[in-house]
Amino acid sequence: MDAYAGSAADRTHHDLSPVFADVRYLPPVLIVIGEQDILLEDNLAVASRLAVAGNEVDLRVYPASPHAFTGHATPMARSALSSIDEWLWARLTPTG
Repeated sequence: MDAYAGSAADRTHHDLSPVFADVRYLPPVLIVIGEQDILLEDNLAVASRLAVAGNEVDLRVYPASPHAFTGHATPMARSALSSIDEWLWARLTPTG
């Protein structure tokens, strides 16, 4: 945390962590996280806060995957990246 937050007096400030942010009125959110990611619990907390606030949240936890797993050339990363593309495409493509 010191490497990230430095000497910040208030580590609960929303600029340091979305866990403490006002999450009302956000657009749909996709959270992609590895099961072994050090930030998994934080992501679960944010997903919960989003859902309680009435936001559309899609949480996808990938098994046996570490932090930043989508940056590696693995089958799990390719699956996650494909899923992200599909999620974005479904929301950004006009229907008609």
